[in-house]
Amino acid sequence: MRHRLRRVSRHLLCAAIGLTLAPLLAYLCSTPRFDRLSIGLAGPRRRAYNAPVVAPARVALIFDMDNTLIGSRIDFPAIRRSLIALLRTAGAAHEPDESLARRALAQLVAVGAAHDHAHGTALAPQMWGIIEAHETDGLRDALPLDNAGDVLGALRARGFRLAILTNNGRGGALEALRAAGLHGHEEVLIARDDTPALKPAGDGVGEAVRRLGNIDLAYVIGDSWIDGAAAAAAGARFIAYRRTAADLRDRGVEPWRTIAHLNELLTIDLTR
Repeated sequence: MRHRLRRVSRHLLCAAIGLTLAPLLAYLCSTPRFDRLSIGLAGPRRRAYNAPVVAPARVALIFDMDNTLIGSRIDFPAIRRSLIALLRTAGAAHEPDESLARRALAQLVAVGAAHDHAHGTALAPQMWGIIEAHETDGLRDALPLDNAGDVLGALRARGFRLAILTNNGRGGALEALRAAGLHGHEEVLIARDDTPALKPAGDGVGEAVRRLGNIDLAYVIGDSWIDGAAAAAAGARFIAYRRTAADLRDRGVEPWRTIAHLNELLTIDLTR
């Protein structure tokens, strides 16, 4: 009888523990798990609390160049007007100008390339020629922004992995970085010659992470919606520079953080 009572008590105790732990188990089961980013990063997208610390050596900071690290004078609206006019003359554009003007330069070139493929024209090379002429003029004697060299040096000293991702050609980008005293702070430079699809596609972010190697968490820092779109496409976090969340919302871009000065990166915990 006493043995049977002990056994019943043990069952009741187990049942009580089970009822006590059930809400906790349900919560744990519903808490978002870490998932791998779409470019193969192992960092967390979300965590309710106590996100694990990632070593700086496994964190990639991928910087845009124009108007993020360097004060570019490239006249992007003028480039768009020239490209749209070329597409119109060739009969390759059927959207309103307002719609075309919202497209990234690479997307406008893609319209020309599609027309070339269908009609045997050569719009895309002409369009790249227009872009390269503006790049050469706009990057001449461009100066670094926000003591960018000091900020990049401090981040490197802390062990973070640095890359620069630009839609510019490699030659012009290298020349501009050298003139601004910034070349050498980055481990990797990804220019339009290095990736099959330019921002806003995420290919360049993925290529930067691949070349850096052994990366668990990646950030893209840039001043344009195309930087945020590229980050989202690749599964990286986007830090918007000199742009508010409201500025980016109509493009469907949600920044992880916004900053007004590059040195704010030195005050943000980039390891979680």
